[in-house]
Amino acid sequence: MSSVDTMSSQDIEDTMTIDRRTNRSIPTFILQHLIKPFNTRLIQPKEDLPAGSNPLEIHRKAKKSCDVQERVNGSVRNKKRKRLYYFAGGAWSMPPSSEHWALCVEFVKQLPDTTVSIVSYPLAPNSPAPKALPQLMVMYKSIMRDAQGAGEEVLFVGDSAGGNVILCLTLAALAEDEKAPCPTTLMVISPACDLSNQNPEMSRTEKHDPLLRTRFTGDSATKWRDSWDAKDSRVTPSAADVSALVRRGVQVHGVTGSYDILSPDAVLFRDKCRAAGVRGEWLHWEKQMHCFALAWMYKLPESVAAKDWIVDVLRRS
Repeated sequence: MSSVDTMSSQDIEDTMTIDRRTNRSIPTFILQHLIKPFNTRLIQPKEDLPAGSNPLEIHRKAKKSCDVQERVNGSVRNKKRKRLYYFAGGAWSMPPSSEHWALCVEFVKQLPDTTVSIVSYPLAPNSPAPKALPQLMVMYKSIMRDAQGAGEEVLFVGDSAGGNVILCLTLAALAEDEKAPCPTTLMVISPACDLSNQNPEMSRTEKHDPLLRTRFTGDSATKWRDSWDAKDSRVTPSAADVSALVRRGVQVHGVTGSYDILSPDAVLFRDKCRAAGVRGEWLHWEKQMHCFALAWMYKLPESVAAKDWIVDVLRRS
């Protein structure tokens, strides 16, 4: 069952559509109950990576089906109309997983005339936000200048911590210079939108969340923000002014699931964007866990549908 929710107003044009779905299949139900006893093992980083951006280990499936090239800046040799940059989640401390690589391979196959890049961004605890974000801003500006010179559009996609990073980078860059080149599209999947972890809905959602725990998300956020305050807009998108997104026409799309402790704050951020007039499309699925769209490779019906929804939105953006 699905429905599309729109907000009516006599004074403000509703610029955002929300696709609400409620069904949960038996395979998804089984998976959620199977992983819940092992969630702490699944989400803990295996090791602390060195400071700075680390080389990524190219997944074998990506090597098999794509032309994969490593580069150290934002330039792209093969000229295409769009560039998609993917920022993988992992509590700001883990490199891209096989699920991330699989999704990006799918983007390569499904999005015509688009170059897809997985970004290796600096990770906590050795490169927390006060160190990492200034470095990322240099990369961001280089990407934008390069794309503007080539007449190409830039799309940023990120899940969880990666969704947080692309929101923070774009909002901070527009706050610094609203007229500077910027992405046309942001797609956030189960993003971390408030690093304070103070939303009371998180603890109520936690009993249903098969993957995340508030202690883990709080500790991860603290390691990432380091000396910065949890409500600093440089690390908490919900504290930022989103009006520049409207004036620059940046579309903000997203995916949330109600069995995800990060979802309540993501929904608040979505509603803030909606009230400001930011254009976008959001998929909200009841009884779905954190980053459920990334499980499409396991053929879970809802995850496959969410992946297809993301591809469709990006294709039309």
